[in-house]
Amino acid sequence: MAEWPDFITRSFKSAVASDPAGTNESVFYGPYTRLLYNLFSFDGPYELLPQYKIQGDSTNVTIIFVIAFQRRPVFWMEVNPSASFRFSSKRKEADSQMRKRVGDLRANLAIPVLHGVSAFGTRLCFYKYDAHSQELTPHRILAHPTVVTDMLADNWDCDVLETDGMQRLEKVIEEVQEMCARI
Repeated sequence: MAEWPDFITRSFKSAVASDPAGTNESVFYGPYTRLLYNLFSFDGPYELLPQYKIQGDSTNVTIIFVIAFQRRPVFWMEVNPSASFRFSSKRKEADSQMRKRVGDLRANLAIPVLHGVSAFGTRLCFYKYDAHSQELTPHRILAHPTVVTDMLADNWDCDVLETDGMQRLEKVIEEVQEMCARI
């Protein structure tokens, strides 16, 4: 079974342990920064460009990790507190933020397919925007006029600390790097 390097696993486990209530997404900023540095080997052509978006009052700040190649986006990630996952409204909000972000990032793409990840703690949802077709997956789940629907929970279907999550994330990063190598 493949595993992340020990320093990454320790970093994530320390983050989880430091916030038992799961209400503080900032405990995951360090582990995800380390993970992205490990995956993208920043001694090469990639840069990690953290972006801070203030929403509403100054207490609601969203951190977006953007990976750039030649100063143009090739990957992005947003991190949410793990405890928020149980709330349908928070999942819808995270999905909406990811869709807004791709709307902003697509104006300056370096590669034809932009990948993104939304995280609730260590739980991941993968996004993929195809510039040619302008399609973004997973598809938006539209509200039903009379039935309460919430299938969004199924989109966050793996954990970065488990084999499936690790393999899926590595596959996405490999695809991004292959596209960048063709430039």
